[in-house]
Amino acid sequence: AIEIQAVYKMSAGLVPGMAARQLDIPEVVIASAMPAVEKAGTSAAGFVDVWASVTEWEKAFTLILKEGHVFEIDGAVPAGKRSERSNYFNLDIDAPFGGHIRDDQMSAIYAMALPARGGAVSRSIHFFDQSGVTVFSVIMGGEAGNPDDADVARFDATMALVKSMGSVCPG
Repeated sequence: AIEIQAVYKMSAGLVPGMAARQLDIPEVVIASAMPAVEKAGTSAAGFVDVWASVTEWEKAFTLILKEGHVFEIDGAVPAGKRSERSNYFNLDIDAPFGGHIRDDQMSAIYAMALPARGGAVSRSIHFFDQSGVTVFSVIMGGEAGNPDDADVARFDATMALVKSMGSVCPG
């Protein structure tokens, strides 16, 4: 925690993945020990409700990092539902992007509002796998444009939802 606090003293807006590479610590541990930023973490058991909340955001982009590759999907997050035949949470097929999510293989979900350039705030939800690595993130603002007051209120509702689900701390 002391090492993590020191990194964030130098760069308060660092996303967990970047700090994890600097310290060689799992990203979920970084998220758990980040200093007093606006954040909340819960177990992946809350996935369906958190996902439903994120689908309410007007402006968002989904960020997927896989072995050095970066995928950015600009646009609203599609709704979905749990499969009746498999372990997947299936995204709606009529959305701009689709897919199948194994939320049963996730360990934690963190909502965070981090300081960004020029006094802005970066609002995001990070979904972590069992090894503590971010599977994907949904980000409000940034590439998707500055959120309006209504979207900020939607993020605040998602943050409140995550806070209400009970804290998770890897250990």
